[in-house]
Order: sequence, then C-alpha cells, then structure tokens
Amino acid sequence: MKKNRVWQSFFLALIVISGLMALFYLPRTYWGDMELRRVNILADIQRRDEGGNILAEIVADSIDGYVEEKIDSAAVAVQSLAYTDSVPDGMVAIEDFADVEGLHREMDYFYAALDEAHERPVRIAYFGDSYIEGDIITMDLRARLQQKYGGHGVGFVEIACVSSDFRRSVITKREGWTAFHANEKGQGFSQDAQGLAGSYFIPEDSATFEIRGTKKYYSGLLDSAEVATVFFSPGDTLNIHCSLNGQESQLLFSQAVSREPETCEELIEIIDSDSVAICDTIVRAILPEQEYAPKVLAQTVKGSIGRFGMVVEGGSDSRFYGVAFDASRGISLDNFSLRGSGGQHIGKIPLGMLQDFSRVRSYDLIVLHYGLNVANENQKNYASYASQMKKVIKHLKTAFPHTSILVVSVADRDAKGPDGQMHTMDGVRELLSYERKMASDSKVAFWNLYQAMGGDGSIAKMVEKEQANLDYTHINFAGGRHLADLLFEVLMQGKENYDSRAR
Repeated sequence: MKKNRVWQSFFLALIVISGLMALFYLPRTYWGDMELRRVNILADIQRRDEGGNILAEIVADSIDGYVEEKIDSAAVAVQSLAYTDSVPDGMVAIEDFADVEGLHREMDYFYAALDEAHERPVRIAYFGDSYIEGDIITMDLRARLQQKYGGHGVGFVEIACVSSDFRRSVITKREGWTAFHANEKGQGFSQDAQGLAGSYFIPEDSATFEIRGTKKYYSGLLDSAEVATVFFSPGDTLNIHCSLNGQESQLLFSQAVSREPETCEELIEIIDSDSVAICDTIVRAILPEQEYAPKVLAQTVKGSIGRFGMVVEGGSDSRFYGVAFDASRGISLDNFSLRGSGGQHIGKIPLGMLQDFSRVRSYDLIVLHYGLNVANENQKNYASYASQMKKVIKHLKTAFPHTSILVVSVADRDAKGPDGQMHTMDGVRELLSYERKMASDSKVAFWNLYQAMGGDGSIAKMVEKEQANLDYTHINFAGGRHLADLLFEVLMQGKENYDSRAR
C-alpha cells in the first residue's frame, strides 16, 4: 500500500512560495547597467496607476500646491512662491521664482525684448546635452519664433562637433582644424580657452570652413542670412579671407604683429601699417603679458548670404569658436549642446570669456536644459549637483545681468524595472524636484518638461509614435518638433500675460 504524500507536496509548495516572496526583499541586482528583474509573485494584484506603475506614496507640497512622488526622504520641497502665468487647461506654465517683493519677473527681460524684434536681433542661447544635439528641439523652436517675430538663419555654429554631419538645419565643411571639447579633457583641453559651446578650435597653417543653410527644412528661414559673424581670439600673423556665395574672396581680418613693440616709434609704425590691430596692439604694449588675455573678436560680413566660406592662414596660436548665420533683426537662437554634460562645464568657462561674448553677442534669454546624464535609477539625492548648477546660474547672471534665465527640467526617461516593464526612472522624479528647488533658490524661471510631455510613461508613448528612440531616453527630430511646439506655446502664453500686465 502506497503512502499518502499530499501533505509533503503541500509543505514543499509552501516552502517554494515563501522563498519566492522572500526573494522580493533582496537588494537590487544588476548585470552591467541593466537591472535584473525582481521576483514579485504579487505583482498582478498590486494597485497601479494609469501608466501601469506600482503606486508610490503621494506627498503634497502645501506651499504651492505641487504634488511630487516621494520615493524616499531625498525629495525636496520648494520653500518660496513663484509667479505663474494664466494658461489653458492641460498646459504646464512656466514658474517664475524672481523676487516676489520686486516688480521684476525673471522672464520679463525676454518678453520685453520680443517687442523690439522688428528693430534688432533678439538672441536666445539654448544650452543642453545630447537631448538637443543636432539642433533637435532648437531647430523647430527657432523656426516657430522666427515665423512670428521675424528673422532667419541658424545662429551660432561650431567649427566642428559630433553632430556636425547629421544636423539638418545647416551644412558645414571644414578642413585643417584641431578640435578641443570639454567632454574630451584628456586630449589637451584647456578650460580657460573654451567658448560658450564648451569648445575651441586651433587652425593649422591653412584651414578652411564653409557654412550654408538648407532649403529642405523651413525654406526661407534657415537657408540664408544677412549677417555672417566669425568669433575668435586672434594670435600673431593671423589672416582670414572670406567669400560669399562662392564669389571672389576678400580680407576679413589681418593680424600682422609678430612681436611686441619696444618703442613708441615701432608702435606708431604698426598702427599705421595695420589699423585692424590697433586695439590689441595698444593693450599688448601697455599691459604686462601676464595681465593680458586674448579677447574674443567678432568679425562680420553682410549681404544676401546663402553660403559663407573662410580661409584661415597663420595664427597657430589663435583660437576659433564658431560662425553665426543671422538676420539683422528678428529671432536668433543658438544651440550649445555638449554630449554627456550635466551643465557643470559652464561654471568653468572663465568669467572674462563669458563677458567677452556678452559684449559681442548679448542674449535676451538663456535656457539651461540638462539632466539626461545626471538622472540615475539608483540615486535619490542630487543636492551636490544642484549646488554646482546654482554656481553656474550665478556665473551666468554675473556675465549676462540683463538676461532672462529659464531652467528646463529633465525629460521623462525609462528603464526596465523588476517587473520586466519599462517605467520612469525613480531618479528622474527625484532630480526634477532638485532642479525646481535649484531654480527657486537662484530666483530664475523653471519649466517642468517632464510634466508638460505627459509625466510617467510619456517617453514610451513617444517611442510608439516614432518620436523617440528605442533607448527610451533620446528623442528624434519628430519628437523635437513636438516638444518645441510645447515650449513655444507656453512662451507665447507668458508673453500674453506680460502684455496684459503692461496694459
């Protein structure tokens, strides 16, 4: 007669189930950068939100009515009030954390400048990481603003960068340059020499550069310019020749000084022979060498420009930063993207360099759009990063005192979770709260891109619509157009609110 083993089977099943439940409480395990799926046999019966994510504790910020998902005690609350514009339902307004006791709002510099766009260039500097690389977002935002306020051209373009060959808004060719970028510090990069884009370029004995717009995207806006401007710090014996639309070249700049003048007669002789170098020569003659640093010069050429080319000869100790393609009035928007950056490199650009650019290319709005390379699934506390970026904002405010500064938050970014599904990184929500607090402490404006694009799961929806890449992190040009439209509309709402207050 066989023994009844039903109870043994029951106890075996109980042991297995208990073991599986216990496995859920093991620490997170990773294979490289990928988190291994966590065992959770209760996943199918746990409460979830509309995006399919397990509900977290919801904590309300009673000061300004904002709601944040608090994963742990690292989430921070903003302790100051913000101006918010009246916007239609469903639109996420820009929060303006300017001093509530004063009459000035941070975005007012920019909104006031828009009223002058028919008289002068209104310039925007848009700083970011690979999220805006290749002129993504900025190409469409530039075009929307130019369609409304006038202007054409693609703004500032580096001599060479990683996105030069896939940028759709402009076509460039270059030869004979040595490139230095802030994200390649092991290649002899000097922080003191970097320009606004976090880069600089040194010409060989003979270097060439050509820039022309493209008619394929926003024809009539991005395919031509009225003003081409070269930004550089000259060295000795530097000559720059330029040509417009393939025509005969002309001398744009000449620095014939090969040594310092030792007498007044030599100084007078140099001034008579080369008037272009007057200012630089006088400064070199008066100030000791250790107190002098080459200034950023901006040499311009005007005309009906579809293509601009330049040939650089000599001046091996010169540094070039880029060429701008602009109109004489209207909107000019510069894309300053640096792959892999969190924005901290801006704080290491010498103040004198920033002030030089402020002199030759002033801005009415500076946008800081970072976080993609900062957010991490395992990290909850971003106080150190926020502290560094507050120094960056202070640095920019010193150099550009009458410029609006807008912080655009990190976007949605997904990772595969323990349930095997793609979900918003916890670190994104945490970083978002720190970025908002950073803007509040710095008394600048803040726009919650994460919320504006739809919050949790929004990047997954963009992937489904072929607006984002399969890494569930980066958007493509279609996605850039979508987000640019969101930002354009909220800026226009802000302008309407500004006009109402002015009336």
